[in-house]
Amino acid sequence: MPRGLGPGLTRASHIAMHLPGKYKLLNEIMVKKNMGKIRVLDLFCGAGGFSLGFKKQGFSITGVDINPWSEKIFSLNHIGDFVQKDLMSEHIDGNFNIILGGPPCRPFSSVNLRRRGEKHPNYPLVERYFDHISSLRPDLFFMENVPPVRNYQIFLDSVKRIEDEGYHVESHVIHYSEFGASTKRRRLIVFGGKDKKLVEKIIRIFNKRKAEPKTVGDAIKKYEGTPEKGYPDHEWPHLKTIHKYKDKYESGQYGWYKLNYSQPAPSFGNIMKTYILHPNSDNNGTPARVISVREAMAIMGFSPEFHFPEKMGIGLRYQMVVDVVSPTISEIIADVVKECYVR
Repeated sequence: MPRGLGPGLTRASHIAMHLPGKYKLLNEIMVKKNMGKIRVLDLFCGAGGFSLGFKKQGFSITGVDINPWSEKIFSLNHIGDFVQKDLMSEHIDGNFNIILGGPPCRPFSSVNLRRRGEKHPNYPLVERYFDHISSLRPDLFFMENVPPVRNYQIFLDSVKRIEDEGYHVESHVIHYSEFGASTKRRRLIVFGGKDKKLVEKIIRIFNKRKAEPKTVGDAIKKYEGTPEKGYPDHEWPHLKTIHKYKDKYESGQYGWYKLNYSQPAPSFGNIMKTYILHPNSDNNGTPARVISVREAMAIMGFSPEFHFPEKMGIGLRYQMVVDVVSPTISEIIADVVKECYVR
């Protein structure tokens, strides 16, 4: 296959790319037809944030997670196939062109003050992600995690191993808000592939996709005035202790925030543990409340059409939202891959 053509694309489609009018339309049809042949594996897929961007761009998705709720989420939102496995002890086989993954970040998170690094039971999972790169040999892979992961030997050794196996790997720290998201969450994105020039091109174009950040108001205005449970997942816990932490909200101490309509949200954790107040909370007689699950989803970049299964606990929904790779970011990566790898 000539350099620059993605899997399944014919020389005819390559020629059509450079012809005017109806031939360009023909190429678009052929590219779309072949997108579904490019198989993407999403390890530790959770609520499917990484998968959603690639699904929207037409890729064929298989998600893997230990959480049985992930299967229901994938089915309900028509994301793709799903395999329930414990990746600590089980391995995925098959042919995949691209591997995505966001191994659990708690072992490496600076806010985890109790069990960090090797003390955390999920510590080996970042290595298990790279084990799949070694065995499945995808053309491209992308991983998202907290920036401190790059300081841990398990990550450094894993990257060195696959570089020795012929992969080119680069890691870049980004703020989601730099790419048009409504949150300032800071994350490490690992870009890797067999072809160094292709990886470098993807990174170069990805960095050109920066955009003005959206604000909290941009994200949640759709739900203003909507009563609780008046929209799927638009519900929140009624916390008796919500007034107890006023000093923390005012200082932003330990991740307790009152959001501002006119700014992107700071990175936040599970709202059942560190309360994140709605911008209008306790203003001019309005009740004090945290943001709803739906509002948290909107801030992270989920579309209004996405929703969680019925009977899923509110605490688990909040946790899956904060664990997710923003669909805003994943769609940009997927679109760049489509431009560089498929065309």
